Amino acid sequence: MNLNFNFKDYHKIDLNDPIFAYLVKNPHEVGLDEEDLAGKTELQKALMIIGEYFAKISRYTGELASNLLFQSQWGFKTPDWFDHRHHLLDPEKHFTDFWTASADNVIFVLPLNGKLLSLCSGDGFYEYYFFRKRAKEIVCIDSNPEVYRHAVRLHKAENIKYILGDVLDYEPEELYFDVVLIRGAIEHFSQESQQIIFKKALKALKIGGWFCGDTPANPNKDKYLLPAHQNEWDNEDEMRQELTKVFDFVKTYVLQSLERTTLFWKC
Repeated sequence: MNLNFNFKDYHKIDLNDPIFAYLVKNPHEVGLDEEDLAGKTELQKALMIIGEYFAKISRYTGELASNLLFQSQWGFKTPDWFDHRHHLLDPEKHFTDFWTASADNVIFVLPLNGKLLSLCSGDGFYEYYFFRKRAKEIVCIDSNPEVYRHAVRLHKAENIKYILGDVLDYEPEELYFDVVLIRGAIEHFSQESQQIIFKKALKALKIGGWFCGDTPANPNKDKYLLPAHQNEWDNEDEMRQELTKVFDFVKTYVLQSLERTTLFWKC
């Protein structure tokens, strides 16, 4: 079976192809009518119709890809990381009102050409899509070999360095980073280890730098949200109490969603 299809040739469209020629004559097949095509040249009409055709294919294949990947990743066990491509592949199912808030929490304090340290960086999705074009240098560290390989395979870039290692053993360069981030991961550590991470972040930050992060709130102390979690915070007050043990200035806020309550901080 030949799987050597050159995806880079996707832009080479032959308008005389029988499928494309049929669609151009029958735009209703892709959900377009005369009003949608009004005012466009014949070439623009053809490109719009064919573009809608590929958009529909992209949507259906994206949903299929997400379903297959999700079953392999979450259907048989509960991994301690999430493949954030699901947000793009099947937005109807996986778009939420909180997943991009993690990016906003960093973007507004990360200077152009700044340096970012991402602790427990996971699949590298945020670093690649949200921060790569803003930061001059990004260092990502995660201890999971599976997610490390995933990140290197799909989200590598010249300004992103991936490290396979334990954040508790990692010694970052002092006074070096504009932002230190731990997104959706602090709950995987004990209270004692959380304090160690906070001190590492403070040590790594430049003067005036920011330590950013988020975590799901869990007021039910009798049951963790995930088995891998070790210390979940009840609410904003508990989050602030833990962070102020290390940081003098702590800014916190809460996002209440249908699925969860997310706690955010900047220190």
